[in-house]
Amino acid sequence: MKVEFYYDSTVQPGATFNTDNAKAVELVNQLAAKGVNAKAVDLKGAQVAFMTYNASLTGPKAQVRAVFGAKGALQEDFGKTVPALLVFEKDADRYPTEAFPRSDRDLQRTLGCEEALQRILEKA
Repeated sequence: MKVEFYYDSTVQPGATFNTDNAKAVELVNQLAAKGVNAKAVDLKGAQVAFMTYNASLTGPKAQVRAVFGAKGALQEDFGKTVPALLVFEKDADRYPTEAFPRSDRDLQRTLGCEEALQRILEKA
């Protein structure tokens, strides 16, 4: 498994998909300490590469796809006003199997990055 969390320390996350970046980074570090290939990527004002953004849209199945591409979470928001979490089944996979934040049908609400990281940590 590989986990990548994208955020920007120079931008405050938006209210719609609010994330506590410091807490999310700590959860990523806990995953890494457990041996999971996990990293937090601070964009520091730069825009995420189109390939990464595109993978978050096209890789996961529709039911586990992130809010990106939808109104309110476009490429310029990825990792900035909308911190993003990509989960890959294998370390070498090009496309994630899950992306967050996303609408969860079972929970009937948005599943954010922090909660998703906590769930992954509990299973690791």
